[in-house]
Amino acid sequence: MAVETDLLRTFTAVARTGSFTATGRELGYVQSTVTGHVQALERYLGVRLFDRLPSGAVLTDAGTRLLSYATQLLDLEGRLASEVPARDGRPSGRVRLVAPESVCAYRLPAVLGKLRLIAPQIRLSLAPGGTAQALQAVRAGTAEAALLLEPDMSAVDLHLEVLGAEELTIVAGPDLDLPAGAVTWAQLAEHDVLLLEDGCSYSDQVARSLFAVGQPDFRRVRFGSIEAVKRCVAAGLGWAVLPTATAGAELRAGELIAVPGPLPPAPSVHLVTHPDRTLSAGTTVVLDQLRALWNPGSPQEP
Repeated sequence: MAVETDLLRTFTAVARTGSFTATGRELGYVQSTVTGHVQALERYLGVRLFDRLPSGAVLTDAGTRLLSYATQLLDLEGRLASEVPARDGRPSGRVRLVAPESVCAYRLPAVLGKLRLIAPQIRLSLAPGGTAQALQAVRAGTAEAALLLEPDMSAVDLHLEVLGAEELTIVAGPDLDLPAGAVTWAQLAEHDVLLLEDGCSYSDQVARSLFAVGQPDFRRVRFGSIEAVKRCVAAGLGWAVLPTATAGAELRAGELIAVPGPLPPAPSVHLVTHPDRTLSAGTTVVLDQLRALWNPGSPQEP
């Protein structure tokens, strides 16, 4: 039996997410298909690759060894598709990009739409991930590029380019009892704040500012997705600081209101690539479109 790369792709996704269900959502499979892929690999290799624990799927020693080889094989597959020029000379192949959830959901659909028009042979693969995961993916070669939202960023072994900044807004439900006009951290601290997970630079800064004015810990609630935060804020359960681009529809519809007040520094959008990797024609096109997204006047290569 030859090992199909689809099985390895499923395996690496389970290793990354720790969840068969999350892997199915990411790859577009039902959970039984994900389970079948992993079981097929386990039968072929004659070893158990994951321990299924209540906390999630955890790699065994054999699974950890396979992950290194699987990552290399999938990287080679991607490079074969993207770095060998197409016969017609048009940019093609797969380009893998890791970016925060907010960027994947609210910024990158415009890039996908543009690529479909100007370079339909490019397959842009998006994976949501935080800063540590994104940097590791670029270092390991499992992503051609990454986007980070951080006020400041340094990585001496990688190439970083600042594309722009993400404007932030304090949002609340129309019925939240906040003072009229501009509010202070102390006034905001009297209400529950809905934050994103630890590691989100602007949420962490908001938490520090509220702690400094004496807000009790129980008033700070962490969520795993911006959509969950917006729904809870709209329901009057608290307020939040979000990238303005993620709340535009709700602000226009009146489901949320913008509250004038203190804000953490707007996080910069950092484009990360590996200086030792040769950029394929397809990757170059994608990077140009990312630059144009935050700098509409920048040159774009078709």
